[in-house]
Amino acid sequence: MADNLASQITRPLNSLIKICLTRLLRNNQEPRPLPSVDNAPLSHHDIQVPVRAGQTYVGDHVRTLFDADIPKDNDNDSFIKCLEKVQMNGSGIRFVVLGSENTVGKWLNGGRPGNGKNYECFAHHFVRNPIGPGQRNFFEQTLLLGEVRYDDIVTQLDVMAQSEGIDQTRIKYGENTVYDRMVEEASIKCQRRLANVVQCIAKCGLYPICVSGGNEDILGVGYGVHLGRSMVTGTNSNISLGNFDCHGDFKSLNDRGAHSGNGFSILKHIGCMNRYAVLGLSPYENRQAMMESLITHNCWYRFLDDISLTGATSRPSLFSTLTDMLKYLDSEDSTEVLGLCVDLDVTEGLSTVSCPATMGFTVSQVHELVQEFTRYSKPYFLLLAEGMPDPLVPLTEGVNRALGKYQAALVSCFLRNSIIVPHI
Repeated sequence: MADNLASQITRPLNSLIKICLTRLLRNNQEPRPLPSVDNAPLSHHDIQVPVRAGQTYVGDHVRTLFDADIPKDNDNDSFIKCLEKVQMNGSGIRFVVLGSENTVGKWLNGGRPGNGKNYECFAHHFVRNPIGPGQRNFFEQTLLLGEVRYDDIVTQLDVMAQSEGIDQTRIKYGENTVYDRMVEEASIKCQRRLANVVQCIAKCGLYPICVSGGNEDILGVGYGVHLGRSMVTGTNSNISLGNFDCHGDFKSLNDRGAHSGNGFSILKHIGCMNRYAVLGLSPYENRQAMMESLITHNCWYRFLDDISLTGATSRPSLFSTLTDMLKYLDSEDSTEVLGLCVDLDVTEGLSTVSCPATMGFTVSQVHELVQEFTRYSKPYFLLLAEGMPDPLVPLTEGVNRALGKYQAALVSCFLRNSIIVPHI
């Protein structure tokens, strides 16, 4: 079963690129007519950047493909040419922010599938953040790309469910074997599509930042970075991963295909991940079998109750524990790539996630962890996972506003600390 899953992931990727591009409307401008791609309307969504006298916003300085040239075809070569054009026009682009939410991987792992709006929620608040002194530089080096599309893959599931009379809002894994297999296949297709997009970004020497609905996307992002960096270096560029998460997400590969609970273990099985470290595990939400798998594969992990979060006990402090994590992940191999994953369900009291936990870090502690991890280790890529906006609340209000601003702050923190000179 595990080898079959690995072979499905690692066979040559399809070069199809499907992205809903982000377009920023500045200075209250009206949208201009858009060209077609492959004789079809261009998939995009518009975000209005605020206008206020004396104030500049992130959206005034980040770039989009509309600032350079949009792809004329839905293939790798056309996409890479656009990325290269953005790099060559003097913009100094280093980072590419993209979204991904296929909704199926979380369902396979028993989580809430979400509504596909997490990237949009993030982007609305990211571009509306005011820019303070000294912050313009790292936003000017950032391309806000858009969201990888999986609608054609998911539509096949919808058609099958309708023909079989399946209520997709109620069905659970194991209740319909045919539907289960189709969702498993769909999840793998989604991860391969994401891997192809990330591969192109990494091949251009750019740093991917993925705002995702599910932690299964670490498979697509990690594998894509591995392939792209291997093309650049001409050698096998493996990855190592740090993860802030209350779940280990290192489950067995013997069931349910590729899902939000086994992305890291798949990367390990296919041989492109060297080391894996996870900080923040809940003592109440990780099964013994998975913990044994972490131990067997020599992974580093710490539970929340192994750490003193307030300094009031004799247990190691949060940041001394982070230092141990970074030492474990450190490598002398110059071709190895380090990545950081933040599963938002590690945040205490955050309800707008796929699988809310019983305990976790505060928002401020997660922000500090991202800051220190990035400042000292300079990871090549970031994945923010498991955000799930409330479908009954507008994206700019209430709990969705809090979720969007939280993710925007974490991405901004990553950008700022990736660029500044590390402490000696």
